[in-house]
Amino acid sequence: MPFEIFRQQFGDLTEYVIQEPSTGNRCVIVPELGGIVRQLSLRRNVTLFSLLKTPATPHALVEDTQSASELLFPFASRIPDGKYRFLGKEYQLAKNETGNINAIHGLVRKQNFHFEEQSVRNDHALIRLSYKLSEAEGYPFEVQFTVTYSLHSDGKFNLTYEAKNTGSAPCPVMFGWHPYFQLGNELADAWKINIPSDHIVVFDRNMIPIGKEPFFVEKPTLLYRKSFDNCFIVDSNTDNVVTKLISENQDVTLCIEQEAGEGKFNYLVIYTPPARDCVAIEPLTANVDSFNSGEGLNILAPGNAISGTIKIKLT
Repeated sequence: MPFEIFRQQFGDLTEYVIQEPSTGNRCVIVPELGGIVRQLSLRRNVTLFSLLKTPATPHALVEDTQSASELLFPFASRIPDGKYRFLGKEYQLAKNETGNINAIHGLVRKQNFHFEEQSVRNDHALIRLSYKLSEAEGYPFEVQFTVTYSLHSDGKFNLTYEAKNTGSAPCPVMFGWHPYFQLGNELADAWKINIPSDHIVVFDRNMIPIGKEPFFVEKPTLLYRKSFDNCFIVDSNTDNVVTKLISENQDVTLCIEQEAGEGKFNYLVIYTPPARDCVAIEPLTANVDSFNSGEGLNILAPGNAISGTIKIKLT
């Protein structure tokens, strides 16, 4: 068949591989470690690019504190002091950021996800995982979180999440994905990036939003001697927006497409790590600290669900 799915061991971890043998396109998923994508390889002409930078050993992956490829739910980024107010009631999350100052990146990181299903068709293959949030510390709501990874014959990789309120009270939800992208062995200084935004979020010293301002930069812009650790507001008047990471030396462009519009991925974080060997491109459904500000926050009534898709391809 054009696609196949199989299990393999990565140290003590069990991972699932979706693979298209004819192209070498593949993704490797670790359900028991937060349902992360550990590897994603896509072909462009004769070159197979390994696109995700993640820790190289099982131990390093388990101990990783940089959120490589992690799913961020029910909130992403920081909540100052772990405190938020929802429908007139105050809540306290664990302060798990380095330095014990803020809550960061949600409650499903490194959790053991349930394997729901796998499917192999002629034009695609998929794996679906889930995790049930119930009465977590600082988040006393019940939510069924589902993520579906799929690889397609046109060379696209899709990540689709869904959150359904299975409890009896409304609940706040936000989702983000935290991949570090690489292109061959080049450093980021050789790449250009096209950021689909005209407005940047202004942070205080604690990396908490205090406003926004116009974002003026050449599109695409060369990353040489530029550092980002910023959140951007994308155009929510369109159905999809695309961030492009461009290597002219290798004649390849990585396209990260996020659904935009009501309830979808209307924010985007860009981060250039000090090593300059990758770029974090993180679609978000809401602004940083949306549990307090409400900016982009989805509120689910009992029985309701929200979903969205991120697509990856090479051109």
